[in-house]
Amino acid sequence: MHFTNVFVSIALVGTVLAVDHSVKVGGNNKELTFTPNNINATKGDTVTFHFWPSNHSVAQSTFAKPCEPMSGGFWSGYIASSSGGAMETFMYTVEDETKPVWFYCTQGQHCISGMAGAINAPATGNTVDKFISSAKAASSVVIPSSVAGTGGMLMNGTMTASSSASGSTASSTGAASTLELNKNVAFTGLLGMFAYLMM
Repeated sequence: MHFTNVFVSIALVGTVLAVDHSVKVGGNNKELTFTPNNINATKGDTVTFHFWPSNHSVAQSTFAKPCEPMSGGFWSGYIASSSGGAMETFMYTVEDETKPVWFYCTQGQHCISGMAGAINAPATGNTVDKFISSAKAASSVVIPSSVAGTGGMLMNGTMTASSSASGSTASSTGAASTLELNKNVAFTGLLGMFAYLMM
């Protein structure tokens, strides 16, 4: 009985500790950047891309071909905003923290302008800076043939008026609310388990 409770508790702790990393795609001054352009995440974490003016996307690529879609990789599709953060976001779940995930914007010549980034890029060797330099040297930007939303989760939310230097504050509905609910339920279950074990 206690073993089952301990096992469930360990599973709940993993859920509680998962983190959502926010990435600003573009900016109010039409910057061609991902901020931050390298996210350090662990397995189970999510990375949510928030889209700013005017029309951007995020697609998974490879280090060798930074401005071309990776076969079977994720793609948000194009998400437009005329001012501030778009209501629609794209969420990707990290499956293996030991393998870097490379990405770029497929809009126009944005990738060639350096609009590229990574999740868990190494600090030496194939760094995010080398990846962006390779993107700037690419001869073309290839648009994925996959359907918008592939490999992640498109979400609609309501952007609040407040924003910070690194991005914006958003309260989302749908999938994001479910994610928060799951974290809250897991935390409540964890507290209940500790109370039970203390008896």
